[in-house]
Amino acid sequence: MNKHQISYMLEDTKLGIKRNRGSVIASVTLLFIALSLIGSILLVRAYIGEAVDYVESQLAMKVYVEDGMAEEVAAIIAKQSYAKDVQIESGEQIIQNLAFFFEGREHLLEAFTDGSMPDAVKFQVRDTRYFELLAQNLQQVEGIQKVVYPQQMAKILTDWLYKIELYGVLAIILFIAVAFLMVYSSFHLAMYQRSKELKIKLFLGMNPKIVRLQFLIEGFVLGLFGAVLGMAVVVMLYTFLIKSIQEAIPYLGQLNMQQVIVICTIQLGMGLLLGVVASYVSTRKLIRYV
Repeated sequence: MNKHQISYMLEDTKLGIKRNRGSVIASVTLLFIALSLIGSILLVRAYIGEAVDYVESQLAMKVYVEDGMAEEVAAIIAKQSYAKDVQIESGEQIIQNLAFFFEGREHLLEAFTDGSMPDAVKFQVRDTRYFELLAQNLQQVEGIQKVVYPQQMAKILTDWLYKIELYGVLAIILFIAVAFLMVYSSFHLAMYQRSKELKIKLFLGMNPKIVRLQFLIEGFVLGLFGAVLGMAVVVMLYTFLIKSIQEAIPYLGQLNMQQVIVICTIQLGMGLLLGVVASYVSTRKLIRYV
């Protein structure tokens, strides 16, 4: 293939996109929505996954006890082989730690704690596999009101993650299917609109593969546009939302730009694949029989 043929194909691609501007815009829009959803779900999943890992990495278990029993319970737990670094947190200390989240709204904190908070015994567990069993046993000990351990929060985060993935995947499949059909229809319509032109090209001896390649380039361009727009959404979501959350709660998990680049690369690959495959499927038979 010489430079003249390449230049001709690129020019013809530009004209083809201009002639079908309406369907092209619709195709790019649906690709953009689908790829934005894919990228956003991957980004949120990565961040929540980091949060789950962080929560599970914290081996602390906390038991809230009845008034006046903190030292006694702490002494009992300190003798157990599964516990280490046993500490007592008074109700006042716990309220002070919570005050950060109610800054400027202290009345809400008072309503939340009902003006009081039971003392707690906090300790590290040597083996996280026994969290649930320990929690069940400690809950039956006289004087212990409530047992809190990281897997409870991890379970909540995991449930959120599952729901995000489930509904997100369903939405992604729907939009990908619609986007594929839209790109397919766009090229199918373009084929009929340009049937006379294609007949002349083929009659003059142009290789059908070269003709098909022109449409594949158009599909590549549509996929590229949709992917770039979707990638921009992911970058903005990371820059203006995820980074703000990370700065506010730095210990909950950290995403970096390298992970964002990986997600954007996935979006780009899917966008190009959708555009090229839809273009190929829609023109494969028509060019053969035009």
